[in-house]
Amino acid sequence: CVCVARLRRRHLALGMAPPPVVVATAEAVAPAASPGGVPARTAALFRKYDADGSGGLSFAEIEKALCEDFPSMPAYAREHLPVAFKQYAEGETLSLPGFMKMHAAFLFRNFDVDANGVLDLAEAEAALTWFANGSPTQIAVPPSPGGAAAEGSGEQQVSKRWFWEMYKAMM
Repeated sequence: CVCVARLRRRHLALGMAPPPVVVATAEAVAPAASPGGVPARTAALFRKYDADGSGGLSFAEIEKALCEDFPSMPAYAREHLPVAFKQYAEGETLSLPGFMKMHAAFLFRNFDVDANGVLDLAEAEAALTWFANGSPTQIAVPPSPGGAAAEGSGEQQVSKRWFWEMYKAMM
């Protein structure tokens, strides 16, 4: 699978330990990137959310779009939107690279239903299904101590760092 091999190389490059543990099965498609290394799907969402066509996203535009796309987002994810916007925006607007970072952070919070700072297997599977547009997905979760399992838990979990790599590979 192209996506798993790519993630495996990224894990090795980041010093994350293989071998991976499969959390879901699926068919992966190599991601297409737009100029600047932004995934094509992320760039398409940016254009969709840019309601006024200004080339940047206002807080109102991104808040409206994310609330429409994720009507049942957890309250803490919704409450974090203004904080994340301020963190990634350049003045009053988000550029495409800023949107990519904010969107990945938002998705992590959206799928981290229990708000514990990691995705457990069920949360990771929900994220994977979303990334794959509802299609069955195959991806690997690296075992600890590579950052995927919570210390001492013995349970496979996805960290923010690993989620960021998954986002870049699957969007």
